[in-house]
Amino acid sequence: MNQGMLELLFKLQEMPMAPAKRLAQEIGRSTPTVISWLEKLAAEKVFLGVKPYLRVRRLGLEIYDYLLETTSYDAVVKIEGFCERHPYTLYRARVFGGPLRGMLVQFRQPPAALPHLEEAFRVMTDAGVIKSIRELPTLQEIYGSIHTRPRLDAWDSDRMTWVFDWDSWWASEPATDTQDVKRAETGPPEQERLVIDKLDARLLQELTANARQKNIDIIRRLGMNPREGSIQQKVSKRIQRLRGVIDSYRVFINWTHFDVYNTPMLIVQADPSMTERLIAKLREGTFPFSSSIRRIPGGFVWYSRLPSAHLSELVSLIWRISQSYEIFMIDYKCSQTYGLWAETFDEEIGDWRTDRDFCLDEPLRSIGLA
Repeated sequence: MNQGMLELLFKLQEMPMAPAKRLAQEIGRSTPTVISWLEKLAAEKVFLGVKPYLRVRRLGLEIYDYLLETTSYDAVVKIEGFCERHPYTLYRARVFGGPLRGMLVQFRQPPAALPHLEEAFRVMTDAGVIKSIRELPTLQEIYGSIHTRPRLDAWDSDRMTWVFDWDSWWASEPATDTQDVKRAETGPPEQERLVIDKLDARLLQELTANARQKNIDIIRRLGMNPREGSIQQKVSKRIQRLRGVIDSYRVFINWTHFDVYNTPMLIVQADPSMTERLIAKLREGTFPFSSSIRRIPGGFVWYSRLPSAHLSELVSLIWRISQSYEIFMIDYKCSQTYGLWAETFDEEIGDWRTDRDFCLDEPLRSIGLA
């Protein structure tokens, strides 16, 4: 990967939906060069696409996160199978830390389907698959989280290493006042629910798979003829309307190409002043690694993705500023993110499916527990 491709990749994080022409202007290259680099980065699975973070409540959905302690390796495989068949799975990953071994799972579903998910967990507990269940706060910005992006100026491409002085970073005063942080996190009130139909659900399926797709490619993937009538105009208007349920976009990069293998999640109890200082430091934009942080009663949850050489620095900082903490390692290579599935939308009732067989019995049958 040359320096120009590296600059493109980091610029793409700042402007995930910018067309190639705009990206070319930003990094001082020609548009054909940028297009060829994007294609090369995708072919080599360095650039994995752009996914939207949805304003789920505008769609009548909520996000639920759980840490499931399992009883064996076979149990982990069973839960992965359940997640594969569950219609509303958003994310799953293997997790280990201290005595805990298990799964971090995330579901994006209508609240009416929650009792089915809770019953599925009870069935798996009774069957000896799940040992314990812990609900976690959702680390997405629509729920009050703060997100940081990797910074190009911290990557030394000659030595292939990340350069960051943790002590100096923490010692300097935050650029943002902690009171300003609290005000900034109080976003606008949630807008009313957007009424959608089956076509909208199919478009959301495509957008959550890769938001940088061209409209004409989406049309073809939906089995439509882009030359037929006014189909291009119709789809374009629909997609523009659906932008209203998108909160932000995130570039997915295979960070193993940058020596980034460690994905710790820390659940921390800390003095409120330390929590506010850390959040203010992350908001100022000088932290060079991808991370998300959210307040919880008595402290915070902090998830980060960083290289091995900096893991001990992160843990040392948390040890210094916390009253107590738990650390869990997320197995990045054994994780999976899922887009929205159009078949979850029932065209007849004009809403998401929440029937028992769809949300409970079928996923459990797939792992032999129904």
